Amino acid sequence: MAKTSCRRKAFRDIVHGFSPEEYRGELIYIKHLSPHDQVELEDLTEIYQSQAEERGLPTEAQMLDFLEKEGSWTREDDKKVEAIEGFISLLQSSKAKIVLKSAIDQQNELILKEEAKLSAKLQQKDDLIGNTCERYAQQRTNDFYILKSFYSDRELKYPLMSEGEYNELTAPDLAILVRLYNDVFASFSEESIQYLILEEFYQPYLSFSDDSMQFYGIPFCLLTYNQVRMIVYTRIFKSIYENNNNIPEKVRNDPKALLDYGSISDEEKEKMKERFESSDGATLVGAKKEDYEYLGIKPPSGGVDLHAAAKKKGGSLNMEDMMKLSGV
Repeated sequence: MAKTSCRRKAFRDIVHGFSPEEYRGELIYIKHLSPHDQVELEDLTEIYQSQAEERGLPTEAQMLDFLEKEGSWTREDDKKVEAIEGFISLLQSSKAKIVLKSAIDQQNELILKEEAKLSAKLQQKDDLIGNTCERYAQQRTNDFYILKSFYSDRELKYPLMSEGEYNELTAPDLAILVRLYNDVFASFSEESIQYLILEEFYQPYLSFSDDSMQFYGIPFCLLTYNQVRMIVYTRIFKSIYENNNNIPEKVRNDPKALLDYGSISDEEKEKMKERFESSDGATLVGAKKEDYEYLGIKPPSGGVDLHAAAKKKGGSLNMEDMMKLSGV
């Protein structure tokens, strides 16, 4: 219930384009970023970067040249990053051809492991590069936007503080505002928005997602990023619902599993069903009960769960075990 309540609040804030919060005993309003704001931020980033270069701060390219000569981060390290990225891309594309849920889950685990390796490698690179013009400019831009997102009125006409007041903020005061902003926007992550869309209270809104004017009362070009993401994922999940019958309940309530389910082509699903039907109801090799449910196929009444049998034996089955289970 608590999660549902939080998602109702997030839904309200996304529709309004701002989040009301308490700050020092007063109600304030935090504006949500839009593509038009992003253009302003990119211009500001260029200004901050030029200032940093004038002060003698190294660029990322200069730091990478230095690290290459030092041997701390070389072209070979970049090739390793590219190789991991390529492998992840291959795993993602090949997953669309897998139809057994258990196999998809295994593929997802492998993808997560590779993503963790990639994240660790990129973090190593960032740590070695250290502070650069680009990083300084990005941090200054982020702080600027966070501070400029605070308003004293719900119409977002009056900034919470003047330019002079912002410049006089102490480091602890700035940290409080940044933390408040980050806490609020944790509710608007991609995953959080996906879970919001699957909530029961949200279902009546699915049919309005084809028209942003009907949905928000705002032209699409004026939407915030959160509004865009919510309407786009609404359309995606709506399409999955409309093109797939008998979606398993576990899948229906899990956005990642639902996206995986929707990515399997009808052709692949039909091929698997045909294989099952042409085998006179024989057990699909390696299939678990959830796999049959996932494909909308009724499990054979006398079939053997090979996964369960292998687990009982200690993890694997040999040819003799398979023959015994088959009654040979």
